[in-house]
Amino acid sequence: MTLESIIKRDFLKFYIPSERALAIETMKKNDISELIVLKEGTNTFLGIIKINDILSKPEEEQLALLMRREVPVVNIKDSIEKAVSFFLSGDYSYLPVVEDNNVIGIISLNEILPLINKKYKIKKSISEFIDHNYFMSVWKNTPIYVASKIMLNFKVSFLAVLDDEGNFLGLLDTTDMIRAGEILSGITESDATKGESGDDWDWNWKSSVLIGTSNFYIPNKPVSNYIKKEYSIINQDLSISQTIDTFQKDGTRYTAIIRDNNSLIGILRDIDILKVFKDSI
Repeated sequence: MTLESIIKRDFLKFYIPSERALAIETMKKNDISELIVLKEGTNTFLGIIKINDILSKPEEEQLALLMRREVPVVNIKDSIEKAVSFFLSGDYSYLPVVEDNNVIGIISLNEILPLINKKYKIKKSISEFIDHNYFMSVWKNTPIYVASKIMLNFKVSFLAVLDDEGNFLGLLDTTDMIRAGEILSGITESDATKGESGDDWDWNWKSSVLIGTSNFYIPNKPVSNYIKKEYSIINQDLSISQTIDTFQKDGTRYTAIIRDNNSLIGILRDIDILKVFKDSI
C-alpha cells in the first residue's frame, strides 16, 4: 500500500519569515495547533510550528527559532507502514509529502488510520490497551490559563474536565487554548498589571506586556467555557477496528471509553490508537 490515495494536495501553507502573532492567528482561524512551514515564495519545506512551542517560549519573537526542523517527511511512493512509524516518532497530526525538497501535499493521521486498520484488522477489545492510559483532569471552574500551564508543565496535549462530583464533562486541548486566547499588541508596560510570580511573561491575564511586541494572553475564565464537544464515546468491549470506525464516523480525534455503568475508564487519541499497530508493521 502506498500513500498516493490519501495525499491532500490542497493544504494550509505557512510561509516564513513571518510574525508570531500571524502564526497564532492562523491556527486560531483554522482551529489547528500546528503549521506546515515553507520558505517564502517557494514550496521548500522548512519544518513544523506547534502551538506548544510558541507558548512555552513567549519571549521568543522569531518563528525560525521556534520551528521544529527535524521533522520526518515522506515520499509519494513510501509505504503506509513507513508513514505510521514517522507519525509515532513525534506525535504529529500531519506529515509533509516531499519531492526534490518541495512539498507536494500532506497526509493526515485521520486518513491513515482506516488504511492501516483495513490491512491489519485487530479484533482485540479496546479495553486491553488502556490499562496504562493515564490522563490528567481539571475541575470545570479551573481558570483556563491555569489549565494551559498544567498542559505545558506536564507536556500533555489534552485535559479531561470534571464537574463538582468528579463526573466527566468533556475535553480541553491545545486548539481550545488557541480559541480562548487573545493577541494584544503595543500596550505600554505597567507594574500594576504584573502577574503574581513577578515575571513579566507570566501567563496570568494580569501580566505586563512590552511596547512594540505582540503577546498571546489566555483570559481568567473557567475551562467549562471552552470544553471540546467533538469527541466519541465508546464502550470498553468495542474492538480496535470498531473504535477506528467510530473515529471515522464521528470525525473526531478523541474517544472516551466507558464501562457498562457509564463511568469513565480512559481517554484515547487517534495517535494512541495508532500505537496499537506498532508491533504489526
